[in-house]
This record gives sequence, C-alpha cells and structure tokens, in this order.
Amino acid sequence: MRILVLSSETWNDKINGNNVTSNWFEGMDAEFANIYCSPGEPDNQCCKKYFQITDSMMAKSIFVGKKAGRVLASPYEDKLSDGKAEEEPKRLYHFLKSISGDFLRLVRELIWLFGKYDLKKLQEFIDEFHPDIVFSERMASAKMLRLEKIVSKMTEAQLIAFTGDDEYSLRQISFSPFFWINRFLVRKMLRKMVGKYHIYYTLSKEQKKDYEKRFGCKMKILQKCGSFDRDFEARTVHQPVRLIYAGKFYMERWKVLGEIADILKEINKDSIKAVLEIYTADKPSSKQKKLLNDGVHSTIKGRVSQEELKIIYNNADIALHVESRNPIYALKTRLSFSTKIIDCIFSGCAVLAYCRQDQSGWLHLKRENAAVCVSNHSELKDALMRLCSDPDLIQRYAKNAYLCGIKSHDKKYIQKMLKEDFQRVIDKKEVLD
Repeated sequence: MRILVLSSETWNDKINGNNVTSNWFEGMDAEFANIYCSPGEPDNQCCKKYFQITDSMMAKSIFVGKKAGRVLASPYEDKLSDGKAEEEPKRLYHFLKSISGDFLRLVRELIWLFGKYDLKKLQEFIDEFHPDIVFSERMASAKMLRLEKIVSKMTEAQLIAFTGDDEYSLRQISFSPFFWINRFLVRKMLRKMVGKYHIYYTLSKEQKKDYEKRFGCKMKILQKCGSFDRDFEARTVHQPVRLIYAGKFYMERWKVLGEIADILKEINKDSIKAVLEIYTADKPSSKQKKLLNDGVHSTIKGRVSQEELKIIYNNADIALHVESRNPIYALKTRLSFSTKIIDCIFSGCAVLAYCRQDQSGWLHLKRENAAVCVSNHSELKDALMRLCSDPDLIQRYAKNAYLCGIKSHDKKYIQKMLKEDFQRVIDKKEVLD
C-alpha cells in the first residue's frame, strides 16, 4: 500500500516529538511519500520521498515568477532531485510563524491561494510514487484545501482527510473583519472539498457528530495511540506530590496554571505537600515567571524531548490538562482534542483536567472516568486538596487513565483500523464504523 501524506508542517520527529503522523504510521506495512508546506528537513522512520513548498517559494512565484515546489534529496536513495530541503531565512520564517494579526494571517493565506505551483514537477513526483491513498493531515486552511484540490486532480488515488480543530463553525468571538473574511473563505472551500473525502477523520465525538449533520460525510474518530504491552502497575505516590504540566503557555493556559500555583501555596501553608513542575518550549515573560516560577510551589523547567518527558512522567504523580475558560480562547479549543491529553493518559499518572465542560478533551476524559475533571475554581481547589491528601485516590485515577488508554488508544487497534479503512477505500467498499 502506497500512502501520500499531505501536511502543513515538516514531518520531523526530532523537532516535533509529539508528531501524530509517526504515531499512527510508524511500523505500518506501507510505503509513504510526503508533500509538505514549510521549511526545514524532514526526519522520521516512516517516509523517504518528499516534495516541499514554502512561504517564500509561494511569494517568489507571485513577485518573481519562479514556480513553487521542489523534490528533496533523500539520504536513502541515489535518485536525482532538486537538492536539500529549503531552510527559509530564520528571521522571515519566525516572523511568518509568529504572525498573530488577522490581517497578516489573511495575507499569508492569499499568498498560498494565488501563488503558482510547479505543476509539472508535482505531477512527476506523484506519478512516480503512484499512490493508492492520499491522506491529508491538517486543519482546514486555504493553503491546504487548495493543495488537496490540486493533488486530487493529479491522481486517481482516493482522498482521505483528518482534522483536529474547529475549522468551520461560527461559534467564535472576534471583532476583526479579516478574521471573518478568512473564516468564510475557508468554509466555502471546505464545503466544495468535503464531498471528495472518502473518509473524514476527527479527534472528537463532538466534531464527528457536527460534521455528519452539516455535510453528510463519512466521519470516523482517529486519536493518538500508544503501546500497552503490560498490566497497570501502581506507583508509590511521592511526598510532596508531584504535578506535571507539559505544553505551551498560549491561549492563556499560563493563567490557568497560575490558578493551580496559587492553590498549591494554600495547600502548602504549613508544609510542602505538593509541587508543580512546568515543561514548556515557550520563553516565559517576567509576569509569567513571577506567577509560576517561585522555585518552591511551582517551577518552570523549560523544554525537554519526548523521551525525557516520559521519564519525568514516570517519576510524577499527577499530569495536568488545562485550557483557558476565557470565552474567546475556549471557543477556539472547544472541538480540539489536544494530543497532550493522550500523553497524560499514557503517563502512568493520575490526570487532572481543568477547562470548560464543553471542551471535547474534557468530555472524553469525563465519559471514560479517566481523569478528575473540574470546570471552575472552587472545584479545582477541592480536587487538588483531595488529591494531595489521598494517595489512594491518585493511584485509582492513574489506573483509570491507563485502562482508558487500553480501551480507546491502543496502537495495534488504531493501525489495524487505518489499514482496513484504507484497503476498503482502495477496493471501493463501504468503510465500516
């Protein structure tokens, strides 16, 4: 089976240790090629063939006339190519990645919408690989939807898509006209493309239900997976109890962590009963350091690799999943199902989830009784006080999380489902629920 993966980011497991693409496909009996839309070298154990397009290539295609796209040299093959992956000037790339204004985001999308692909090279790349399946892993955007449309016209292979975010609904808060122009542009493009998806995978039951109602398309759940090759083993709870957060500060998550840090100060009033360790690649501001890095109740540890994080979790007691309750950010993440949730389930720790009750990850953990789920400050305080004074409760929820992983996130089951789904699509048979 030959699978052509379309992705917005570089398939690089060293840079992105949380990469769900490798998580799903590593070890699968299949051959992979990848068309991706960012600078940088790919690095993974699954794929050997790559076609790269970047922001600067697209901009040059408009202003200079040089068409965008290049076949990458592979260390595994002697075939001729256009050379190594393009490393865009770091200042330019970091600027484009850091764009936060809705106007500039819209400009970037329009560059991808009107830029000129090197269609001849792209067609040759696709014809040489001759895919059986095209798998598009993305949040819908003008950039990725246009790429899907172009690629689907170049091959008879069936198109399958995956999303993990709210890319369509109007349940958003923004006072920027440019946000809404982009939103309606993507909605229009997605409506035209969705009929071409033989399967549309999503992370959450809530988005599956919503899209089936909106589009009448074949939706299935596809979440991050892991290997569960041993029975659950209860760990001795540390004194003080160790709480771990691993992730970014954006969308006001740092403020939520600040609530937890403040509660721990109350719990630790007489003696240190619990500590919070924060592992993030983000550079904290002075305000964030003051709130989260007192070195006693909470400490910012910085960035660690995925392998290092596994060791850290193995020596911890409670893994945290948090999202902001601010309506602006809460609506953005409502249908998101962070892969960090699955990392928490895999961790062997008890899981504490703190966010609004309509957040898909929170609902999943609540349904499966896989975490202590709270949605307001008083519930959070009560839960932390109970957990920090009851080691048996921590061990019980750690086991619940692990059992949820076995039930819903076992890699053997996920890969078996993917291969069966893909084969049924190739054979033009109905995909089973």
